[in-house]
Amino acid sequence: MASTLDIVTWFVYVLSAVLFVMGLHYMNSPKTARKGNTVSAVGMVVAIVMAFIHMAMTGVESPIAVIVLVVGIAIGALVGVWSALKVHMTDMPQLVSVFNTVGGGAAALVALNDILTVQVSALTLVLLITAGLGIIIGAVTFTGSLIAAGKLQGIVPGRPIAIKGQNALNTVLLIATFAAFIMLCIQPEQRVLWSIVTIVLACAYGVFFVLPIGGADMPVVISVLNACTGTAVAMSGLAIDNVALIVAGALVGSAGVTLSVLMAKAMNRPLSSVLLGGFGDTGT
Repeated sequence: MASTLDIVTWFVYVLSAVLFVMGLHYMNSPKTARKGNTVSAVGMVVAIVMAFIHMAMTGVESPIAVIVLVVGIAIGALVGVWSALKVHMTDMPQLVSVFNTVGGGAAALVALNDILTVQVSALTLVLLITAGLGIIIGAVTFTGSLIAAGKLQGIVPGRPIAIKGQNALNTVLLIATFAAFIMLCIQPEQRVLWSIVTIVLACAYGVFFVLPIGGADMPVVISVLNACTGTAVAMSGLAIDNVALIVAGALVGSAGVTLSVLMAKAMNRPLSSVLLGGFGDTGT
């Protein structure tokens, strides 16, 4: 039976989700894009404040956790404001990619926390699947977005960097990643081992997925990875039963897919070739 606090929290999260949708709608036009950013930011503030109220009323296991949360929010806010003021508009693509790295990594950590902190007897198949997929997608996005930002910034060479047997390597990494994920679901008592293996393989796949792609195609890659971040956030929301994460993740995921399709179409490339890694400058 849900308590009054849980019901109020749920409705506040729904309000935040509505504000996210409104903000995304306002971003359809340059005239209302600034308003859309403001509305979306208000929705996020409302969700964060409600989370702290819920935590204060239900209690926390350790005061240190609250301190870590406050410090993390403060650091993130300072970095966000500094980036918005100092980074030039021409550098926005790589900044978005860096933020995408943070989003993917955060989603993976939230999902990992759900798997490692729950009692083994309470680990359901639904939790293992949703959290496991959140770990995979978040880890791939984390390393893939880092490489994409490096290529755009010139830290990583913008030319396609491929090794012999690249497609075979990617296929093996992908199969191994999902094999480790399946073992996590089959042997939850070995969750630490299989979680680590899954993360390492997914991170490796993210690197080798983006490296062979030329710098000119990075905007499409970033859009695809942004959609992956949204999906990972939604998976994490399903794992912890948080409606705000579910809706926000679904919005980012669907918007990222739509943008990827439009960008691929503008570049005269089918999105299927983007998802299969068959795009980018591969030389003469």
